Formats: sequence, structure tokens, C-alpha cells
Amino acid sequence: MKLLIISILLTAASAQIFNSTNYPSSENNCNNVLTVLKNRGLTTFLSLLIETELDSVLRGLGSFTIFAPTNKAFDAIDSKVLQMILNSPDLLNQIIPYHVVPFEISPTWISALLFEYYLPTMQGEVPLRLNVYRKRGSSIVSVEIVTVNGALIFDSQQVCNGYVYFIEKVLNPRDLAPDNTQLEVLKNNGFTTLLKIYEILGFTPEVNIFFRYETLFAPTDEAFATLPPGTLESLFANPKALANVLKNHFISGTFYTRGLVSGPVRVYSGLIVEVEVIPGGAIFGNANVVLPDLSNAQGVIHGIDAVILGEAAYP
Repeated sequence: MKLLIISILLTAASAQIFNSTNYPSSENNCNNVLTVLKNRGLTTFLSLLIETELDSVLRGLGSFTIFAPTNKAFDAIDSKVLQMILNSPDLLNQIIPYHVVPFEISPTWISALLFEYYLPTMQGEVPLRLNVYRKRGSSIVSVEIVTVNGALIFDSQQVCNGYVYFIEKVLNPRDLAPDNTQLEVLKNNGFTTLLKIYEILGFTPEVNIFFRYETLFAPTDEAFATLPPGTLESLFANPKALANVLKNHFISGTFYTRGLVSGPVRVYSGLIVEVEVIPGGAIFGNANVVLPDLSNAQGVIHGIDAVILGEAAYP
């Protein structure tokens, strides 16, 4: 995947944004990365760095940025899947280096980012996706949330040769692999009706009408089943109306659930849809997000439990 290169001037204002209560500023302690991980209780990640021999690399010359999952992040993985990973040197050597960027990235630099940004890692094949989401107050940006592959960065600490960013999730390079397309994710998660719509409209991984990073609110099969009798069949017979309905579910840019904010958004069809962020979830129009944060090479997918028809369905 081609990495995006953005040249941005750093400003004092952007530094103030990042030093918010939601994202603490770095501690200026010149500690070894491994010591910091031990002191902060990230013993699982620390042991895996040692097992994959990255500890010697991090002790050596050079600068690094480490996205460090907590022990709870590892505990959240299905026990059988976690055991499979722990017992596979090949998987470990894909996943653990994926959390290490081979140069230093400061919080001030991150805070100055205006767009989605992609970072190379020591895994060597698949980049990380860095998103900076800003929620505006009365006059200035008041809250800033930063995610990596959708995982919240909740704290940071400077070390002798770089920075450690603490995250709530273990990162998987498979999520952003070039062949992990929207269609592949829909297929793997049982969105058969939506896949049929893609087929009718002639969408394939190679032929996609949307050439941008995007967020898809994808109705589940159960959502389509709740439509009034004959509605879906009528749409299948009218490709133009079907395409408009599909466009009702796309917004431009990658918006993981951590980056959603309550308010109106304009979807690809031109329709305005209300988003409501609620404790533990989100609502898109009249649909609940029931399967959030399915990463893919083109952005992210959120499964929803209703279809957004709107006036755009019937041009």
C-alpha cells in the first residue's frame, strides 16, 4: 500500500490541542522502553517483545515509536485465538513488530496532523493507520482523540530513544492488508444481502466507484429482512434506486467508533443522516451499530440493524 506523505507545519496551538485531559502529555523521563513497559504493568507485551527478540533492537541505536497494548487488551482476545498466536512464531513475528515504528513520532507531531496518516512498521509489509479526530467547542477545538487502527491511544510516555503510546487493543496487520477489501470483510462477516447488491451494481475489489478512504454503515441480512414486503425486490429491479440506497450508507473518511460524534453527516447520496453517540455504541439514522470497527484496506465498516432508505431511494 502506498504510504501517504503529508508535510505539515507544527504550531504552538496544535501542541496545546494534544495536551488535553483526554490525551495526557508525555513524561520527560529518559527511561528504557522495556523498563517503562515493566513499570506500567504491560508484562504480556514486554514478554512477547523479548520472545521475538525485539528487545535487543529497542535497546540499540536508533529511534522508535511503540504502540503498546495493555494486558487487558491481550485478555480481550478469544482464548483459543490467543493461544494459537502465542504458539506460532510466524504469527508472533507478524503481530508484535507491527506495533513498532522504526522512527520517533512525538505527540506534538501527531497533534499537527490534518488527515489520516499511514506509518511503516517493523513488520515491513502493512502500514498502521493513524487518525486524529477533533470535536469542536464554541470557538476552538476542545477535544482531540487519536486512534491507531481504531484503537484508542489513551496515554503516552517519552523514553530515551522515542515514545511509547499506550493502546487498548492488540493490532493485527491483517486488518489493513491490501487484499482485505470491503468485499472481503462483508463476505467474512455474513453480509450476504449487501454482497448481492454489490454484485447487481457490478462492484468488485478491482472495480469500485468510490476511490477514497470511507466508512460504510453496512445493514445486516436481518436489517434487510425487516423492510416492508416487496421493497427489496423493487430495489433489485431498479439499479439506479438501488445505488442511491447503497450510497446512503457511506461517508467520506475513516471514522472508527472512537471518532464518531453526535450530529448530522452528509452521505454519498447527498442525504443528511443524524449520528448519535450513546454509551457503549452509536446510532446512524434509525439504525443501531451492532458490529462496529471492521477495519479494511479502504477504511472501516460498522454493521447496522436497519436500512437507510431516505428520499434518495426513489429519485
